[in-house]
Amino acid sequence: MKEVTGSAILVAAVAVALLAAGCTTAPGDGGANNTSRAVDPPLVGTWQLTSFLGADGREVAAVAGSTPLVTFDRDGRVSGTAGCNQFSASYTVSGSRLTIAAPVSTMMYCSFPAGVMDQESRVLELLPLTAGYVVAGDTLSLLDQAGTGIMTLHRAARPEDVPLVGTTWRLAGFTVNQTAHSAIAGSNATLAFGADGRATGSTGCNVFSGPYSTDDARISIGPLAVTERACIAPDMMLQEREYLEVLGAATTYDIDGDRLTLVDASATLAAEFVALD
Repeated sequence: MKEVTGSAILVAAVAVALLAAGCTTAPGDGGANNTSRAVDPPLVGTWQLTSFLGADGREVAAVAGSTPLVTFDRDGRVSGTAGCNQFSASYTVSGSRLTIAAPVSTMMYCSFPAGVMDQESRVLELLPLTAGYVVAGDTLSLLDQAGTGIMTLHRAARPEDVPLVGTTWRLAGFTVNQTAHSAIAGSNATLAFGADGRATGSTGCNVFSGPYSTDDARISIGPLAVTERACIAPDMMLQEREYLEVLGAATTYDIDGDRLTLVDASATLAAEFVALD
């Protein structure tokens, strides 16, 4: 799910190119070719959250095992995860001033690791309070209007995208009738794409299989054949029906690190998955 954001590019330097072919150009000579090049703000890149300002004003360490990552792109877009859901927002930067718009986020519930949902809620609250930043080596500090540090991050390599084919994907959440749902805890609903053009998986109750096809970011899944084992819990039966519906409605897909998202024809996030280790 993508949003349109504004540009935030700082024009910073003029490079002087010397003409070759046996002649030289003296400084100030009108024969020089001047080429402008854009310089990225130092915060551009991927950062891993290490600590943030708690609601009580105390510094809180990032939840162990949550791997919260924040990426500032060159085009004025910041995105990432605070440990559970994916978020994105626009940002503008001018010198050491930094403004981040209210982020848009998916709406799953994660029960593991403990405390990750509290961390996510607080991080999403803090992002729009950002008024400045400082980069010192591999450390990024986000500051509020008063200059107080509200978040500390460490530069990290952007994780490589997991391949679509050959990976087992665990359902994390899905959207039905514009309402987001988390996958039922412990249901272990999955999805896998084979090199033979077959999609297989589990609804948490029954298993399914059927054809799929991709063309760049476009995807088509189904029709799917499903076993007919009765699920004991009514909520599992409901999840099964809705899960199969969103798979059939998917028209495009995107992989970001170990996250797979399926989007339907109305540009609604249909389902989100996490790659299993």
